[in-house]
Amino acid sequence: MMKAHRFLLAGLVLACTLAAAPAAAAAKKATVGVFLATTLSDGQERFQYAEALAARLGDALERPVAAKSFGRYEDFSRAVSEGLLDFAVVDAWAAVQLGARAKPVAWASRSGETQARWAIVSTQKGVVKDLAGKRLALVKGAGPADPKFVTHVVLGGDLDAQRHFKVTPVPNVESALKMLEARGAEAALVPLAHVPKDKDVRVLYRSGRIPGAVLVDLKSHQEELAGALGPVGAVPPFDAFARVQGRDFEDFRKLVTQGPPRRQPVLAESPDPRVDAEVLVRSEELGPALPSFAGDLAVTEEQPDD
Repeated sequence: MMKAHRFLLAGLVLACTLAAAPAAAAAKKATVGVFLATTLSDGQERFQYAEALAARLGDALERPVAAKSFGRYEDFSRAVSEGLLDFAVVDAWAAVQLGARAKPVAWASRSGETQARWAIVSTQKGVVKDLAGKRLALVKGAGPADPKFVTHVVLGGDLDAQRHFKVTPVPNVESALKMLEARGAEAALVPLAHVPKDKDVRVLYRSGRIPGAVLVDLKSHQEELAGALGPVGAVPPFDAFARVQGRDFEDFRKLVTQGPPRRQPVLAESPDPRVDAEVLVRSEELGPALPSFAGDLAVTEEQPDD
């Protein structure tokens, strides 16, 4: 009798365990990382965004989602390498540096824009060429890949950042501006929106429009994430996510890593000369003929008396 009770109890425990297993799997905790060292200029704002985004993703995915905000690229990259993150919202240039590990899902737009201009700023007057050999404060990514972003994307391939500047790495955009203010660098590269308007900072160069923040999948959750974009909606300071279309991100990746296509010189075609051959044989169409001066120059036969 006791054995029967034991078998019955063991069976109930096993049944409960098997029933709970799918629920536990469905409720497996995910982690979203946020590395926006250039898109957002305040560490507290980045932290608050990460927490709010995790809460909205948790509701949309119907499972708990933890948030982890990063202030330095090396910490963020290490967390990705160690498999600690399931997905992340990251600056587009940094997403490129993650390589194939980051699969783009959607752009994070602000005020309806997914792209923004960058600027080289300084406390001194002049132009970019005047900064040859000078220190440029630049938010640090993967190290050797950082100058490529400046050369290929910001400067459009017109200037080699590695040769022209002394690149000075900093962890985030606020550090770049503080270094400029403290005279630790002669110039800084920051998104144009972060250039302070109440300080003596001059914009020496404005770039074209460059992609901002992007939501990337790090553990094969692309379809799940795509389906959650609608319910997540807008999470301040960003608008609702906008799906990455076609080869938008791949084209940006190629631009960062390989640079813009070589420019071909444009040669203007000269018009073909048109000569009226008939005019060459009809002298009366060449215009008025000069009068003859032969009569006026003729020497008279009469000689003066003296």
